[in-house]
Amino acid sequence: MLKTLSRLLAGATLIAVVPLAAAQGKLTILWAQWDPANYLQELVKDYEKQTGVKVAVETTPWPDFQTKAFKEFNAKGSAYDMVVGDSQWLGAGSTNGHYVDLTDFFKKHGVDKSMAPATVEGYAEYPKGSNKYWAVPLECDFLLHTSWLQTMYAIAQSVGAKSLTESG
Repeated sequence: MLKTLSRLLAGATLIAVVPLAAAQGKLTILWAQWDPANYLQELVKDYEKQTGVKVAVETTPWPDFQTKAFKEFNAKGSAYDMVVGDSQWLGAGSTNGHYVDLTDFFKKHGVDKSMAPATVEGYAEYPKGSNKYWAVPLECDFLLHTSWLQTMYAIAQSVGAKSLTESG
């Protein structure tokens, strides 16, 4: 299921830039250097077979990632067709013109209905409550955290505790 979800999200993200990529014949994605970026490079092989568009996932070490991305954003550069950024960049990315408004894409493809509302709100919507979407969530660590927290609450309640810090 997680593999299918990852393919769906990566596919949805790639679909958003198909016209640009098709025109160029190549799509370059910037992401931090870690295993999920390596997995994305493997995942895009299916996309390449289906579209003929070559995809390169360029990675940079975590300490340099934000600096490199925002240097390119601020220069209005064209080195990257897509950046897999951090949700904490939503405000700066959207208000400073670095991000593309994906609201119509979200609604047309039901992206906002395919994930938990908290995931969409925390990783895609800015400002909160605006129903304006600037990113497609690519990872579900928030969902995993939510599930873990719900499990911990369930365990606490099963032993008679009223909170996670109180014993039964």
